[in-house]
Amino acid sequence: MKMEVKFTEHQIEMMQIALEKWGLHEQVGQAIEECAELIVALQKHTNRSMQGDTVEKILDEIADVEMMLAQIRLAFDIDDKTLCERIKAKFDRLCRYLAEDTV
Repeated sequence: MKMEVKFTEHQIEMMQIALEKWGLHEQVGQAIEECAELIVALQKHTNRSMQGDTVEKILDEIADVEMMLAQIRLAFDIDDKTLCERIKAKFDRLCRYLAEDTV
């Protein structure tokens, strides 16, 4: 499975307009709210069997969180290269932890 989320130029422009219209404080609050909604959807999934409605809700909330994360990245001027470097460092640490557990 390949995982790659890309936004179009138009979508990025819309996110920038949203930031300008509502401001950083409001959009950070919205990002927090969307993360909380994802947490709730995941929690409901763990309390129930694999049901289509919970999977659909999780998908919706992931989409909302991805959009808000993109806005936060725009607001704090976090580019792909910088984020990818940080993710690589986190994965390097995960690999070390996993290697320690197998020894």
